[in-house]
Amino acid sequence: MNQRLIFAVTILLQLLLPLAFAEKPALDPGDELAAFAINDQHGKPVELDEDVRLLMFSRDMGANKLVKKAFLERPGDYLPQHHAVYMIDVSGMPTFVTKTFAIPKMKKYPYRIFLDRDASLTAGLPSRKKRVTLVRLDRLKVTGIDFADTADELTRAVEAAAAQ
Repeated sequence: MNQRLIFAVTILLQLLLPLAFAEKPALDPGDELAAFAINDQHGKPVELDEDVRLLMFSRDMGANKLVKKAFLERPGDYLPQHHAVYMIDVSGMPTFVTKTFAIPKMKKYPYRIFLDRDASLTAGLPSRKKRVTLVRLDRLKVTGIDFADTADELTRAVEAAAAQ
């Protein structure tokens, strides 16, 4: 009986998990984002405003690992000084896991992480598994969208944003 239940749950997860990571409606160059305030991993308010030139975004652990590799050894003010922010959608994560494991771990990182807990701000952002979405901005107007799959690509994107 337990084996049948485990088998049924496994099949159900295989059917539903791809839907959780399906690409959302696309944001296109020329679209304009609205400024917003949200909390970071420390519960402190942070803002996406007209000064931000690069919004990095992810929905999965593979992409989060890329960001960690790229910025863990950088000073905490590296991203803001380069007009870049990093945001993650944690809405798909069980609340217990988020509160007990994920956020305490994120609090150790020197860089700020904008946390979208209910996907209200990130639902329209495109994403790909194990890749970080790079949304280039000019006064909140989208000028380009790319996907990074290496830490070097992330650091180059941040440096390019600072040079604008």
